[in-house]
Amino acid sequence: MSQQSQLLIEKTSEEQVVDAITLEVVYSSLLAAADEMSGVLGRSAYSPIIREMIDYSCGIFDPVGNLIAQAENIPAHLGSMGSALRELFRDFPPASYKPGDAFLVNDPYRGGQHTPDLHVFTPAFHGDRLVGICGTIAHHADMGGKNPGTEGFDNQSIFEEGLRIPPVQLADSGKINLAIMTIIAGNVREPNATMGDLRAQIASCRFGEGRLTELANRYGFDTLLAVMKRSMDYSALRMQTELVKMKDAESSAIGWLDDDGAGGDPVKICVKVTKNDQKITVDFTGTDPQMAGGMNVPPAAATSAVLYAIKSVVDPETPQNQGCFRPIEVVLPKGSAVNPHFPAAVSLRHLAVQRIADTILRALANLYPDRTAAGTFVGFSSLAIDSWHPVHENPRVIQDDLGGGMGAHPNGDGIDAVDTHCGNVAILPAEVSELSYLIRVRSTELIPDSGGPGKWRGGLGIRREYEIVERSHSGLVYTEQSNPDFAPWGMNGGGSGSPASIKLVRQGGEEIEMGKSYFEAQPGDRIIIETSGGGGYGDPKTREPQLIYQDVLEGKISVDAAENIYGAVIQDSQVDVEATILKRSK
Repeated sequence: MSQQSQLLIEKTSEEQVVDAITLEVVYSSLLAAADEMSGVLGRSAYSPIIREMIDYSCGIFDPVGNLIAQAENIPAHLGSMGSALRELFRDFPPASYKPGDAFLVNDPYRGGQHTPDLHVFTPAFHGDRLVGICGTIAHHADMGGKNPGTEGFDNQSIFEEGLRIPPVQLADSGKINLAIMTIIAGNVREPNATMGDLRAQIASCRFGEGRLTELANRYGFDTLLAVMKRSMDYSALRMQTELVKMKDAESSAIGWLDDDGAGGDPVKICVKVTKNDQKITVDFTGTDPQMAGGMNVPPAAATSAVLYAIKSVVDPETPQNQGCFRPIEVVLPKGSAVNPHFPAAVSLRHLAVQRIADTILRALANLYPDRTAAGTFVGFSSLAIDSWHPVHENPRVIQDDLGGGMGAHPNGDGIDAVDTHCGNVAILPAEVSELSYLIRVRSTELIPDSGGPGKWRGGLGIRREYEIVERSHSGLVYTEQSNPDFAPWGMNGGGSGSPASIKLVRQGGEEIEMGKSYFEAQPGDRIIIETSGGGGYGDPKTREPQLIYQDVLEGKISVDAAENIYGAVIQDSQVDVEATILKRSK
């Protein structure tokens, strides 16, 4: 949109007077509309990674591309849709939009994050005036490329990472461009599911359009635009007000990736956080150069991680919209792992994104320990395997992403078994795996003793075991934090969480350790993934005895660990752990 059009919209919203009640009612309706869009997409999608694992987000934007409301399923998407929409405006100015249009983009070098994340945008109108834009981003099971699921830790360039789509018009006045759909279907491993998921994204956006039109009809075009602007002003004011309360200071931290994905050395992520009055700057100067492998981070993904970490510490309750970005400045050195030169590979950028968030929070923990937590599992242990439907026998790609332990904090233990920070992806249900693929989930359980000890214990990691059935399968697995030196860190005297691990167990009993690996598996072979537990908080000697006993009783820590780590606490309490367990179990 032209600068003149943007100024006209701002002038209109400035002149329109909106009372507090109308502001609250209309903005709440916008938030509800984004959540309803999310419900439409989740219930309409074909693929388990969207339908069951909730790897998607939905948002509503004003006519000039500012984020107004977002269904926050995946924090990694916080800054992504806006970046992709601004790139779309370069090729398709909003002045040219018509009712029924739809647009598509997934290019990581045009505002996207990685090729499996497809952005769909549609304009909403009130009469002949553009009132807003509805957007969805969803992770598709496969977008082609050399690997099932498209992602690859050792990819050398973006050209290995499937179909890259610059901004294109997917529908014109309600008529879908079948040529684009045909091209996409011809390049992916699950064309029917991909087409269904893409249509679900369009349906979600269409629903949002209807809600925006309803609001404009009820409250008026000018009132709706004024509410959009004031909602951003409110979020910015809340962030700035909270920042003023926090001391001015500067802190640095270093985080490490196990390797560069291509067999190289560990990769350094440098972060310097500077808080000054109402502003906060996050500078990545000193971060290692872009990686040879596929874990480089495009700017949209890095910015999302920054926003997540800063907002979590400053004011997590602030309504999520473009106003939250105003107090934040991000410095991403060009050619580094957090802002690579084209055509660097980026498909597994999420592994580095998680470490970015963790490193920013570690820097902030030095300044504001009462607002932060200990280190969290950010390894994102995952698998992607070529399989088949057990009944129809058509090719399928199974993907599963496992969370782990959240770090403990000043007020309590970390949460067990969650996809933390920028993830929030749900685990693939075992029943869905068995109904959709020739892969059986044999067990899913918490790992005792995996959380770091402390006054407050780190959350526990997950152990999940898969079995290959009927046919031989090939695929890849990957994780971070398999290096014990980079496991979730303890805080204020707390201990570190356990490292992650992945292994392939042959039917005959042979065990093969895998971190980031390709594999061939036969029927009866098993893949066992263990994720990390979170770091502990505070001196273990200060943990309450009843919490130790409860952990042992629930199987979260072993008797040996209780006696070795918390022995002094147990001795002082003059209660025998084993006797307590027997007594309580009776």
